[in-house]
Amino acid sequence: MVRTLITFEGLEAEVFNSQVEELFKEAYKKGVEDGKNHFSYPPVLTNKDLAEIFQIADSTVTKLTADPSFPRLAKIKGRYPRDKVFEWINQNSTGSK
Repeated sequence: MVRTLITFEGLEAEVFNSQVEELFKEAYKKGVEDGKNHFSYPPVLTNKDLAEIFQIADSTVTKLTADPSFPRLAKIKGRYPRDKVFEWINQNSTGSK
């Protein structure tokens, strides 16, 4: 008969490894979800897209896009570059950098 000696340190390491593995899985899922959300929109967004992304009313979209720092296409009114919009969201969000 073989006896396995379990130490407190070994048990601690097992629990830690399990927690780290779970953390990585959750981070991966979140990254995939964020990628799907980000790239499910066309390269050029409309006011309707912005209302959906921000979950706001059309009148609020108008106020938001009036902000001079909000990214827009120079020659086409009411059209916004997707990637720049998502960058703007990240730069103008509090609590996460």
